[in-house]
Amino acid sequence: MKREEIKRHLSDPEFFQENRMKPVSDHRWYETEKEAVSGKEMRLRYSLNGRWRFLYVPNPDSVPDGFEKESFSCEGWNTIPVPAQMELSGYGSPVYRDTDYPWNGIEDVKPHEVPEKDNPTGCYVTTFSVPDRMKGKRIQIHFEGVETAFHFWVNGIYAGYSEDSYTPAVFEITDFLKEGENRLAVEVSRFSSGAWLEDQDFWRMGGIIREVALTAIPDLHIRDIEVKTDLDITYTNAGAEVCILLDGADDGEICWTLADGLIRMDSPFEKEEKEIMAGRVQIHDGRAEISFEVPQAKLWSAELPYLYRLLLTVCDSAGTIQEAVPYLIGFRKVEIKDAVLLFNGKGLRINGVNRHEFSPSKGRAVGMEEMEWDIRFLKKNNFNAVRTSHYPNQTAWYDLCDRFGIYVMDEVNLETHGTWHTMKFEHTLPGDFPQWREAVISRAEAMLERDKNHACIFCWSVGNESWGGKNLYDMSMYFRKRDNSRPVHYENVCHTPEWAGTTDLESRMYASPQKAEEYLKDHPEKPYVLCEYAHSMGNSTGNLDEYTRLLDQYPQYCGGFIWDYIDQALYKKGPDGKEYLAYGGDFGDRPSNYAFCADGVIFADRTLSPKMQEVRYLYQPYELIPEEDGIRIKSRQLFETTAAYRLRWTLEKDGQVLRRGSTDVEMGPGEEVKIPCSFLAGDEPGEYVRTAALVYKESTPYAEEGEEFCFGQSVEMVGSRKVKREESAAEPEIVDGDFSVSVVGRGFRITFEKDNGKMTACKIGGKELVYHIGHTLKPEFWRAPTDNDAGYRMAEKCAPWKTASLYPKVNQVDIRKEKEGLEVETTYQLFEGVTCTVSVLVNGEGTMKVTEKYNGFPNVPDLPCFGMSWKLPKEFSRVTWYGKGPEETYCDRACGGRIGVFQTTAEKGMTPYVRPQECGNHTDTRWIELTDQEGCGIRIEADRNFDFSVLPYTCHEIESAEHAYELPPVYASVLRIMEKQTGVGGDNSWGAWAHEPYLIKGNEERTFTFYIRLLG
Repeated sequence: MKREEIKRHLSDPEFFQENRMKPVSDHRWYETEKEAVSGKEMRLRYSLNGRWRFLYVPNPDSVPDGFEKESFSCEGWNTIPVPAQMELSGYGSPVYRDTDYPWNGIEDVKPHEVPEKDNPTGCYVTTFSVPDRMKGKRIQIHFEGVETAFHFWVNGIYAGYSEDSYTPAVFEITDFLKEGENRLAVEVSRFSSGAWLEDQDFWRMGGIIREVALTAIPDLHIRDIEVKTDLDITYTNAGAEVCILLDGADDGEICWTLADGLIRMDSPFEKEEKEIMAGRVQIHDGRAEISFEVPQAKLWSAELPYLYRLLLTVCDSAGTIQEAVPYLIGFRKVEIKDAVLLFNGKGLRINGVNRHEFSPSKGRAVGMEEMEWDIRFLKKNNFNAVRTSHYPNQTAWYDLCDRFGIYVMDEVNLETHGTWHTMKFEHTLPGDFPQWREAVISRAEAMLERDKNHACIFCWSVGNESWGGKNLYDMSMYFRKRDNSRPVHYENVCHTPEWAGTTDLESRMYASPQKAEEYLKDHPEKPYVLCEYAHSMGNSTGNLDEYTRLLDQYPQYCGGFIWDYIDQALYKKGPDGKEYLAYGGDFGDRPSNYAFCADGVIFADRTLSPKMQEVRYLYQPYELIPEEDGIRIKSRQLFETTAAYRLRWTLEKDGQVLRRGSTDVEMGPGEEVKIPCSFLAGDEPGEYVRTAALVYKESTPYAEEGEEFCFGQSVEMVGSRKVKREESAAEPEIVDGDFSVSVVGRGFRITFEKDNGKMTACKIGGKELVYHIGHTLKPEFWRAPTDNDAGYRMAEKCAPWKTASLYPKVNQVDIRKEKEGLEVETTYQLFEGVTCTVSVLVNGEGTMKVTEKYNGFPNVPDLPCFGMSWKLPKEFSRVTWYGKGPEETYCDRACGGRIGVFQTTAEKGMTPYVRPQECGNHTDTRWIELTDQEGCGIRIEADRNFDFSVLPYTCHEIESAEHAYELPPVYASVLRIMEKQTGVGGDNSWGAWAHEPYLIKGNEERTFTFYIRLLG
């Protein structure tokens, strides 16, 4: 094949495949019934994964002539693993873009054409021999996923071409094979016309990223299975119609059995499975049909993912078994009635997340290890739905979702954001361009035909952010005509209401809770879903509770899918030689969208982000409300009872457990019950905390016996909440020098400078707690901007508060000897016309009463935070606190935190967001102790709950670093004691900030008083 022909294939939108077989269901076939029910791998499938010979060149013109020929020598070539991303195997560099196409700013590419100079190309070569067990049969080759286009040759003969990176491309290659060793050559092109349809917000990379395998086809073979299930009007009796298409000249028969009693999740088939019905049908003209009914069927749902096994045994006319095909079936029904999305007759509640296939070392070439980890994580943390953003996933993912129970919105591999994001629409794809229609429909067909039988898929999605137009509408109509059992989703027609018929769901991205509620109040015609919401970039996911509350208020609201699941950060070695998680721009990929790829609820290495504490709580399937005489439990489940769970409870006073207990609880889905238990607070003054939790009675494939999956707390205060203020027994000794003044007592000395009021020393038993002058009990109004802050341009809008934190001007210092001790009051001018005062009153025990007062001023920007900071030597890094925890919390992300006594260290408080930013905050704090290993340090209390953090850096040091390796070596512990910190927000990361209740208004008066007691 000539180079010009290959380049023509790449550039022609109407030429997107050649010799590719029609897509079919993803069933497996075996030689015997025993093998089919064993759960083992297919013997008639032979993987070609492994190390292939490889050459990387900058464009198709640079491909060596005749590399596909049998006579071509690959001597001197390197090798590459298959599957793998080329760029993560040492060939080329990954490029991160959000909306721009990767060639933008690199090569002048006209709309809808393909780069010629910068079109990285991989030449792959391997050899194989057909296994003996597969000889004598027709052979197909399966490319499960190749980014983004490829030609291939078998023994030097051109065999086919395909685009569409994320659905299988299957080819018949029997006639190209020979006895013994065969040569397979694949030319993978990063860019083709199909690349215009794959402008997803992800790392732009290429290669053979999923398995390549051979399959052997028996003489009489089931090519495709379509299973249509339905329920009667009572949602109790099920029926199924199975249409089977076969290849082969012989018309034989199919014997079938339906088995019940399948274990969910952890094994293919249960030992005590029982056959509940059987039959046989004749094959006529390559077709057979089966229908049956199951009275009192066990229905499939994400809560109870019950599956039946259909076993199809194909016999030829002589009665010889040709193959056996097992298929798992779930009975369920999806409907829309009165603008409510129903699943098995109940209004569906989507606690979902958008999931990219991703690994920091493999990119999108993930394997079973990552997929199994992900499915267990999702179930363990109360997710019930996934949107496959924005392409079909590997077949194994749908099997896992069927087995474990996850609702799936299956999305076509289509996004063309870069053709319209500048709002110039003359080149927007796919639009109404007739030359792009077949390529678009082909992508929909490839997804639907492979995935059509999976019970987990409740909805087809037309794609993502591709504006509107006839081609997308035609795709939606294809879905409806081909499969009327599922609704169709598409969000982007919110911009083009004339194409509203493209979607059966009213879908939005990043609508605020208020905007969502406006739609829901206005007599909606369609169910409402937030296909992307709660943008979780960096320190984010605030005010999520405002969204989840809508589920209980409006039946038309289905819920939504958080953006997104996992940070897309890649491993890279830093200047110090150590590996770190890198983001856009770190690989020389400029222009880039930088850290915009890091917006997951888990980090790229699959460690949990503190955001998960909030998500897990707000997604939990039961609401637990501890009260004085018992625990109210509200089930949010649609189908599951509490039979698998146990109720556990504790009563604590000021962090100490007084009573605990546990009991079984019986309640049905959607019910509310009250479980009696003794939660009476005592007469002794203090704070009583009631905690109730549901735990697993037995271990599951994703949780251990006794592990908690949801909880609730309530608090009762007996007496007043005031810090004890016993008069000091010791008479304070005040040493009044020329330039400084000290309070000296038993084992301590606290010293202030007279001219500026700064605390210069706080010694306890010879240990100095002040790191350096000017860094102790200093007014603090700033934070290291979060990614949401950056999108809001907080640093620009609130800049005066940074200078106020760094360089407050001392206007006046008043030093007074009071009855209780020494008071040092400092008045600061923060910026023009804006002041605050800080008073420190030290008694004879060394206890400090600190009061910060700000009177509020007109036309002043909102404050990032309001409090004080203290930099201590690094050995004072042990943190114990009583308040919300154990993970960081913020005023708009505190629902999932629980009240208790927790411990951490300054370094552990530094949450590893890929771009350093504000982190480690804890809300609703009653007291905190910061000590060294010997217990020497300070204890801080207040009459009202407060915020704090202890980190190894100041907020200004954190702000100055773009990566963690840029931060200095740990040299101090920085304590921030705050009356309040602004919320982190989360509606989006490109303009929204925290909601009004979570702001600190610059025109409002604030007073913050707390007490510091010396320890040791």
